Amino acid sequence: MSKSDEFRILGRRPGNDESIRFEYKGVTFDQDSFHVVAGLNAVDTREYVERTFIALQQAGQRCARMGAYKPRTSPYSFQGYGRQCLPYVFELAGKHDIRVISMEVTHDEHLDEIRQALHATGDPTGVMLQIGTRNTQNFELLKTVGSQRDFPILLKRGFGITLHESLLAAEYVASGGNRDIVFCLRGMKTNFGDPHRNLVDFGHVPTVKRLTRMPVCVDPSHSVGVRDASPDGLPDIFHVAAQGVVAGANMVLTDMHPEPRRALVDAAQAITLEELPWFLEDMAIAREAYLVRREVAARHAAQ
Repeated sequence: MSKSDEFRILGRRPGNDESIRFEYKGVTFDQDSFHVVAGLNAVDTREYVERTFIALQQAGQRCARMGAYKPRTSPYSFQGYGRQCLPYVFELAGKHDIRVISMEVTHDEHLDEIRQALHATGDPTGVMLQIGTRNTQNFELLKTVGSQRDFPILLKRGFGITLHESLLAAEYVASGGNRDIVFCLRGMKTNFGDPHRNLVDFGHVPTVKRLTRMPVCVDPSHSVGVRDASPDGLPDIFHVAAQGVVAGANMVLTDMHPEPRRALVDAAQAITLEELPWFLEDMAIAREAYLVRREVAARHAAQ
């Protein structure tokens, strides 16, 4: 079986090469759109959630990262507040006109809990489900999220498998009936990436867009894992995010926290609320560079 045959739904081929495009709660996703999604890797307190939403709203942003369920390598690490925090997350998201993009799920029951919490709070917002890197080959979970149409899906590349295998995970979801999928690159687990947390794989942005019709996201926070900055004054997370955006990424997913040192998960990699306007400006510069590069390519192709 050829690779094009394996990607029967999501693959790009002659006669079927238009980008997957979907609109969710007033936000459009496709291979031409661009969104920055910042927020809490793991929800901790109501205060921090609201401060995060206020900062995003003031910056003109419509989407936030919010983690309620957190699969962890160690069984003794904080696993997230789960359904306990969902009511105030959704209530506050509606209050500040924010969509929750994305919320990781690890079990079928989490979808029911999210539905119930949304209904109980009056459906004030929307949720994009995230399939995290540890669950990219959890095939039963992929089938579950693929068989529902209430929520779109952000699927992260598996950190220890090939790109091809991760794209097949997205195909698993699509084969269940739900094609509202964003594919996210988040770095590969290897010591070759040291001193970063993972080896940055954002050179695969154009590859994913060439092989499939999915919008592509990059997660610089989990790729870098630290707040270190280079001598030019730019944090590594900014540099890495810009690399993905200049390569054509349609979404940037980044950790942000009102007080990163007090974050319950991955405190070392979150940007601050005060850094958000700077980060957004930097991403806008990178996005403009990509659009200019695309115009130049089109001009040369027409010659």
